[in-house]
Amino acid sequence: MEKIIRAIKEHSTFYIFGHIDPDGDCIGSQMALAKFLSQLGKKAYVYSKGKFERQEIKCFQSRFADTFVPEDKNGAVIIVDCSTPDRTGFEKEGLEKFPTIVIDHHSSGDIFGDFRYVKPQASACTMLILDLIEAMGKKPSKEVAELLMLGLCTDTGFFKHLTETGAWAFETAAKLTAYGASPNKIYFDVNGNKKAATLKLISRSLERATQYLDGKLIITYETLEDYEVIPRECRDIDTVYMLLLATEGVKVVASVKEDDPDKVTVGLRTRCEDIDLGAAAAQLGGGGHKKAAGCKIMNSDAEAVVKLLVDHFSKILG
Repeated sequence: MEKIIRAIKEHSTFYIFGHIDPDGDCIGSQMALAKFLSQLGKKAYVYSKGKFERQEIKCFQSRFADTFVPEDKNGAVIIVDCSTPDRTGFEKEGLEKFPTIVIDHHSSGDIFGDFRYVKPQASACTMLILDLIEAMGKKPSKEVAELLMLGLCTDTGFFKHLTETGAWAFETAAKLTAYGASPNKIYFDVNGNKKAATLKLISRSLERATQYLDGKLIITYETLEDYEVIPRECRDIDTVYMLLLATEGVKVVASVKEDDPDKVTVGLRTRCEDIDLGAAAAQLGGGGHKKAAGCKIMNSDAEAVVKLLVDHFSKILG
């Protein structure tokens, strides 16, 4: 942390990157850090390749650049919520030419960057951003606290994913509330104002949910044809995960989504303490947390990926 603080003090311009297909924790970390650095008199720019499909982050899309054209060659790069550098989607745009700070909480991935603050025991990356702010002897503004709370709430499923090890997350929530963030407002920003089409897509996903391996694995899927009828922005896979994880006997839930004709995205969730989905996803070229992870499968379709997942988890779940 001391080296990161020194690097922040030594640079005046920062380029802040998160991962592709961002969520509330990624966007909240990027935006909060950019706001905080701006309040210190620094220049801070945020970048993302998208897609901004989640309801709670759509309003931020216009603030992000999707191409990297640095104005200050003496600036520094900050990468948040990424376990590997390619997760940014900018790995071919010259980021390696800049001193790089990595702030992350994933349990798997590569060791990269010049300065690293990585704590897998953190329930959200925004918790580490608050750590940095407080380590610099500062307090977050109300706006920054709200962005940090957004990340904390979305990555913990509004705290329902936490176990007896979750005290740090609750301590962070108490601090952010004291700094002016409203969990109630964030809850309705995330879960309110759903479109009717969202319920239709949730219904399709639940109808397609199939049990494998004696019910220990449930897989559902969405196809490109679905998105011809229902817009992608109506997707609410978090609700699908929550409902399927409540099924008797289930250990792992997988969501298979056809992104493009040659790319399929897999999301994985579990409630079990003895399963490491980050490690399971890493074996498929992805990564993530112990209980939430994912990967991308190229040159395939949903049907083929479902078969791949059943074979893969038959070795893990027995």
